Parts: sequence; structure tokens; C-alpha cells
Amino acid sequence: MARLSGDLLQSRDKGSGFRRRMFRMTDAQVYAGAAAMGAVAGMRTLSGPAMLMRAAKSGLQIADREMGVLSHPAAAKTATALAAAEFIADKLPFMPKRTGKAPLTGRAVSGALSGAAVCSARKRSVFVGAILGAAAAIGAAYGVYHLRRKIVERFHWPDPVVALAEDALVAGCGMLVMSKLRSAGVVPEPEL
Repeated sequence: MARLSGDLLQSRDKGSGFRRRMFRMTDAQVYAGAAAMGAVAGMRTLSGPAMLMRAAKSGLQIADREMGVLSHPAAAKTATALAAAEFIADKLPFMPKRTGKAPLTGRAVSGALSGAAVCSARKRSVFVGAILGAAAAIGAAYGVYHLRRKIVERFHWPDPVVALAEDALVAGCGMLVMSKLRSAGVVPEPEL
């Protein structure tokens, strides 16, 4: 049994009998989440989709059939492995600039997919989510690229060290969005 009290939805967990608190997300929160996941994809191309695919594997409801690839059983494992490889490859000196045409296009597509998935899960406009995700991915790709270069130049830190800080930012932003979706009851708690 569930009841709506303002923006708070309370329900009893059938197994334990404990009350579970879930919060409704406003349009602004959903679209901010879409932009944040797009920004994650702008920093690390595959991280946004990988996080969403893992959430889909554990119960994230993607409403549109076009987004079904996110729910495919093998997709989460493949995307997670590729995202981990990208975290390693990003530290290599011969990698192309993320602001080049091909890498930037990949980040924009990944950001669009991530933003659309967040909006689809909350039954908001997938088109708006895709636009916000792609725009945030492009902005984050340029912004973080230049920020990383400035930090390396100004503080004389090795680029791989700054890249590790960027990795932490990617993980933190992604987990923040996932926690908001979880508190809204969209993503179930992870199984231990």
C-alpha cells in the first residue's frame, strides 16, 4: 500500500514490513539528472551508459522500446568492461584529444543516450533528455579537457594524476544521479 504526501511517497516493503521512503522528482531534477549523466559521458564516453545499463540490469525501467539496448543482459557487462578499459586508456599519452571530431561525436552520442535513458525512466521527454545529455557531454568534454590541461601546466602535476581526479569526479557524478533515481524508487537498491 502506498500513499502520496506532497512529494513523498511512502510504501511498505512486503518482505520486511519496513516503510520505504521514495521521493518524486520534479521536471527540473529529472532534466538536471539527464544533463549530469551527459556530462559524465563527456568526461568518459562509456561511463554514463555503463552506469545506466547496470541500473537497467538491476531493475531501472526504461520506458521506450528504442532504449531497449540498455536493458539487454550482455550490455551491462560489455559496457562496464569497455568503460574500465577507457579509464585505463585515458592515461596513455598517445590517445587522441577528446575534442577531436570523432571522439567528441562519440561523447555527444553517448551523452544523448544517457540523458534520454534518465528521462525515459522518469517518463519525461526522451528528446529533451537526449538534447540536454548531448549538450552537457560536449560542454563537459571541452571544459574538463581545458581544466585538466591548465592544472597540469600550473601545478606541474603529472597528467595521469589529474586524470585520476577526473575519474573520481566521473564516478561521483554518476553515483549521485543513480542515488537520486534510487531515492525516487526508479532504481532498486543493489543486491549484495
